[in-house]
Amino acid sequence: MNAQEIISSGILELYCTGLTSATETAEVQQWAKQYPEVAAEIEAIQKGLEGYAQAHAITPGAAVKEKVFAEINKVTAAPVVNISSAGNGTTSKVRSISSAWKYAAAASVILLLGSLIFNYTYYKRYADTSDQLASAQKELEQQKELAQSMYNDMSVMSDMNARPVSLESMDSTKDNSARIYWMKNTGDVYIDPSNLPELPSNKQYQFWAIIEGKPVNGGIISKEIDGKTIHIQKMKAFGNAQAFAVSVEDAGPEKPVPTEVKAIGKMPTSL
Repeated sequence: MNAQEIISSGILELYCTGLTSATETAEVQQWAKQYPEVAAEIEAIQKGLEGYAQAHAITPGAAVKEKVFAEINKVTAAPVVNISSAGNGTTSKVRSISSAWKYAAAASVILLLGSLIFNYTYYKRYADTSDQLASAQKELEQQKELAQSMYNDMSVMSDMNARPVSLESMDSTKDNSARIYWMKNTGDVYIDPSNLPELPSNKQYQFWAIIEGKPVNGGIISKEIDGKTIHIQKMKAFGNAQAFAVSVEDAGPEKPVPTEVKAIGKMPTSL
């Protein structure tokens, strides 16, 4: 929130009266350091609370004062407390204050707190709405990223220069097949690893190009990057290759030669 939103929310009044939680108190103190106008508003509220009684005091007329004190004398005439003075045996009389004055003071405090609670309620609603808006914006960003990823994948597959190559599983009991897209104009290679089976954490897939009968490292195949599922992954570029393959290797750095080839596919003879 900006400074004006903080000032109008009502939380500063609650802070000055000691009604904020520990978390909210820390937030207000941080805002006061960040925004000079918030600090100034806190100081103004504190001064206002200190002078609240004086600001609302009314000097009564002589006749009113006489009536008020007459009523006080009537009410306080009965409850008298004798207090012995230490050492001399004498007593002092102390008259109690009418409960009516207590109720009037309590009513004033209740009205003030009621106003603060009203403002604070709307502040909390505003904060909740802001959280919901932030959550919706985050979800929207995720959907935009997903849509952009799908668009990029479709662009690769629909490119007029893309030549699809199917990599067939070398194990008849398991489906280790995959599909690659070789770009005729650039030599770029993309692989769709979504059909490859999951591997234990100590294993990884590695891509290879077969050039002049020898395997050439094409990079580690990742089915997930930064917590996001990969549908089309760009591998190392190859100008000429007779075939492509996928192997299973121990997790770690890229291997210079394949250990356990799982799928292989030859380039079409006519491109």
